[in-house]
Amino acid sequence: MLLALCGGVLLWHSLQYDFVTDDAYISFVFSRNLAEHGALVFNPGMDPVEGYTNFLWTLVLGLLMVVGLEPEITARVLGTAFGLANLVVAYRLTNEVIGEPDGAPRDGWALVAPALLALSAGFACWSSGGLETQMFTFWVSLSLYAYVRAERDAHWLRWLGVFLALAAMTRPEGLLVTALMAGHRFCANLIRERRLVPTRAELAWLGLFLAVWAPWYAWRWWYYGHPFPNTAYVKAGGEPPPGYTATLLSNGLYYVWQWAWQTKAVLAAPVLVAGLVWARAGSRRLYSGSLALLLALVYLVYTVSVGGDFMGLHRFVMPVFVLSAVACALGLRLVITWLATWVPGMRRRPVLGAILALAVITGFAVDQARLTVESLRWGNWKSDHGIDTPAYLHIYTADRAAIGAHMRDCFEPDDFSIVGGAGAQPYEGRMRAIDVFGLVSERIAHEVPPTHPRAGHNKWGPDALLLEHEPEFVFSCYSIHDRPDNPRFNCSGSFWARNGYERVTLHIPGLRQQGQYYSFWKRKDRDFTCPGLVPAREATPGGAPRGGQ
Repeated sequence: MLLALCGGVLLWHSLQYDFVTDDAYISFVFSRNLAEHGALVFNPGMDPVEGYTNFLWTLVLGLLMVVGLEPEITARVLGTAFGLANLVVAYRLTNEVIGEPDGAPRDGWALVAPALLALSAGFACWSSGGLETQMFTFWVSLSLYAYVRAERDAHWLRWLGVFLALAAMTRPEGLLVTALMAGHRFCANLIRERRLVPTRAELAWLGLFLAVWAPWYAWRWWYYGHPFPNTAYVKAGGEPPPGYTATLLSNGLYYVWQWAWQTKAVLAAPVLVAGLVWARAGSRRLYSGSLALLLALVYLVYTVSVGGDFMGLHRFVMPVFVLSAVACALGLRLVITWLATWVPGMRRRPVLGAILALAVITGFAVDQARLTVESLRWGNWKSDHGIDTPAYLHIYTADRAAIGAHMRDCFEPDDFSIVGGAGAQPYEGRMRAIDVFGLVSERIAHEVPPTHPRAGHNKWGPDALLLEHEPEFVFSCYSIHDRPDNPRFNCSGSFWARNGYERVTLHIPGLRQQGQYYSFWKRKDRDFTCPGLVPAREATPGGAPRGGQ
């Protein structure tokens, strides 16, 4: 009953966010092309580019589109469903580490972990958002549960191989988790049993992992032509300018600190340490606790190395949320056990434990409620060290989706565009396009050096390279403004004006962040009509002829 209550809290909490971020729409484009054309591509008829890092998520959404279910809805439903499933896994994992035998009454401390997750602003935010975050977290958490459960039942090692393969097919970081678990198992065997040779069950684990993962990996390398997703080359390919790496690492450190402070993991750290110190050598607590600590530390170091993420509330480190929640529950239980054992007069352990757990949960609930309200506050759109708030992610995506939907019938089938965000605008507009950041452009990802140490925005395609595509429309150099005659472009348009492009302004009702007028660049020889088209003289300050900026 209490676990179901935690699920209800998470469901309500995630509905406070109830949004789809722009990056999710990138996968939606691939899913739609899979459903309609049988190809996992961004632009049908062009060479495939792996502009996503969530194959299994994209595949599932595409299969659901085949039967008529739109990803804008199914992505949010599935995200919340996997979030709820993570509560169950956290509960069972806590009980498994505590050592409750099958059929015995479940330890009340196991409810602390799902309660903390349900109340967490970040966990609720990315149960929405439309991304694969909770699916990946589920496979990682389930893998950890299988790994610990295998201490009592070696058959769970076989399932472990399947779960890890599914994690690696959902996000590339699944390979990191797999390597860490394999290394931990090897060290545990060496320390506890002085054994180097793996057992049959351990060989079955690795064999099943390869049986599921390797054929898929071979296919995607053959299909896309590269060993890593295109986004990996966006983040790591090319020679960076001086100072780039230091700034990138600084951004990553800030991102991890924000996670530690906003989730209060930094305050809970002593509780986790107390649990690990108290655990007996060779016990299940130390075995599972050392793995959790290894996973968390390496995952956070990896996060720092890639510069963190540009989306607020920590979606990039979501698997660490579950580890932290379980560790907090176990640590609090161990503190109470220690006090009841060693402090005279501490006889009423259950009452003391209930009071402590309630105090921790209540304090966390108040803190996270404030964080949720602030993260969604209208006008809270300012980036913090390159990290965008959920409020900004929401309004940015909504406006780009409105632009794409407004212009959908204004494009010809062979039109090609240059865009900034490769998500909602191309998806709603059914546009053939590449983005200036190179997420769906192989040339930008592989040929352009990184210049901006912001995760996911590390590269910017040069105008000369973009012009080689002979685009009909350039939406990456744009302005959204509140009057037809006051555009403030995000870049100089002089290059495009010199090369046969002219400025166009549309009135698009429903835009909410900056105004309802949208200006961009169009090739002059492309006849263009579209609802809301502003006459050239009205769109130019002072009625002067249009030209470069």
